[in-house]
Amino acid sequence: MKQLFLSIISISILFSSCKTLGELGLKPSSLETVMALKNILDSSTFKAIKKLKNINEVGLENTLPSEVGTVLKTLKTVGYGDEVEKMTKSIGQASTLVLVESEEIIGDAISELKFTDAVAVVLGGEDAATNVLKRAIYSTVKKRYSARLRQELDKTDVNTYWPIAAGAYNIFAKNKMEGTLSDFLAKRAVDGLFLAIGKEEAKARTDYKAIGNTVVTKVFDYYSKNKS
Repeated sequence: MKQLFLSIISISILFSSCKTLGELGLKPSSLETVMALKNILDSSTFKAIKKLKNINEVGLENTLPSEVGTVLKTLKTVGYGDEVEKMTKSIGQASTLVLVESEEIIGDAISELKFTDAVAVVLGGEDAATNVLKRAIYSTVKKRYSARLRQELDKTDVNTYWPIAAGAYNIFAKNKMEGTLSDFLAKRAVDGLFLAIGKEEAKARTDYKAIGNTVVTKVFDYYSKNKS
């Protein structure tokens, strides 16, 4: 009887200790961990898109894929310089518009994003959360980019001349340019977008307190000290 009484007291003390630790909030809840990841992604997306907008404003020519630049030069040499200028301007306008739309799409996606193992993502690579987001909405964002680029490029005659120039390029190129110009540019743009978000996530992880969110600080403080 005495032994049973001592066991009950021990269990009560253990339960009380666990409850106290929980009340102190030393270990983040599953909800808090997910919220922290979403806040990291929100911050990273905003910063990445802001930087990409600034790049577009400085000059799109320097950001186009090298393959596209080569084809554009070919078009210029055969007398389509005006069309190349129109196309470049159209791509710049479309890219800026799609970045704004993408920010809304990605923001909505982040709010609904599901993490099967949020702790593993917190403890994962420097862009682990971005990779989860990318897998969830890559095709959606790429379709939006492609549609908007096609809409803008249709205002010029470049789609008429592009297959000819791209075909000439592919004769000697190791990496062939397949599909339409809008699809090719969309894939490269979206790859660049998620790469930029991933870089911002990596920065946020090294200085998560700068985000100024108590949940982010709590989660990353805890798991940085309890990585095992």
